[in-house]
Amino acid sequence: MTDPYLNLEPTAERPVVVLVAGIPGAGKSTLAESLARRLRTPIFSMDWVLGSLVLARAVTDENVDEVVDLQLRAAVARHVQLGIDVIVDATGHTREERGQWRELTERLGGVFVGVECVCSDEVLHRERVEGRDRGIPGWHATVPWKHVQRMRGLWESWEDDHLVLDSAVETPDSSLERVLEMVRGLRSTGETADPVILGR
Repeated sequence: MTDPYLNLEPTAERPVVVLVAGIPGAGKSTLAESLARRLRTPIFSMDWVLGSLVLARAVTDENVDEVVDLQLRAAVARHVQLGIDVIVDATGHTREERGQWRELTERLGGVFVGVECVCSDEVLHRERVEGRDRGIPGWHATVPWKHVQRMRGLWESWEDDHLVLDSAVETPDSSLERVLEMVRGLRSTGETADPVILGR
């Protein structure tokens, strides 16, 4: 399907769109929500959209991916059009998906920042996944460790410029400050972020 949001009128205000991606339990939602609070910026979460659609009985196994993607893209596109910074909390495990977020952002006049959350300590990662309850109405409290392993296998290397944050090495506060520093720098230049590899 042709993306209808790519043809919207772009903004001249250069809003920043931060895609916070990673496999479950790597710390992406914690980072995305902290970033949204600090920047007072709207956040659009794949899992929160999924929960609402499940509650409304609006998705099936056949249409869930397309419906969730359209919901997220519509919300992000309109905010970018209005010149508003946006945080996107999504798995982003394929190059195609990440490329689509970058293209949408840049076509509508925004500045794209990609953030990849990883956890290099497998024991810690599993403890986090199995011990959490995310409290999302309509959605799972957590996911089985097998699902995390499956998503790790599906993750496609991120070759574009982006920031990598390892939650086994960085504290939540230090990760947040790294992203904030990048966003502050980009507000004035309007350029795409250079790659910064942390904890590798």
